[in-house]
Amino acid sequence: MTLIAGANEAEAIEKWKLVNPDDYISYRQMPDSAIPTDRTFRDAWADITSELTIDIDMAKARAIHLERIRIKRNAELSKLDIQATKAQDVGDAETLTQIRARKQELRDLPATLAPTLASAASVNALKAIQPLE
Repeated sequence: MTLIAGANEAEAIEKWKLVNPDDYISYRQMPDSAIPTDRTFRDAWADITSELTIDIDMAKARAIHLERIRIKRNAELSKLDIQATKAQDVGDAETLTQIRARKQELRDLPATLAPTLASAASVNALKAIQPLE
């Protein structure tokens, strides 16, 4: 949190704690340079190490990334539903079989990706996991 000019730090922190009781754990001052420029996993920012930097909670980052993959997957499943309906209307059994197989692959994607996501040790490694592109 960056305070506006003239604001009282102690009052601002107390006010924030009252408004966000489940999110407040502790605080310490950090320079603006400690704020990551990459906001991809902003909701996974944490103060884990003793250095004056904002760290990334990798468990939270993995969950965020998996949710983003699920959103893309769900959009792909919706497209396949339309294609399946069209194939069914014209009696194209071969295309329908292919679509069903692809839909199953997409449904299995979270479980299939679990080991890969778990092995990602950095934000860059996590961002590199893009199974739907």
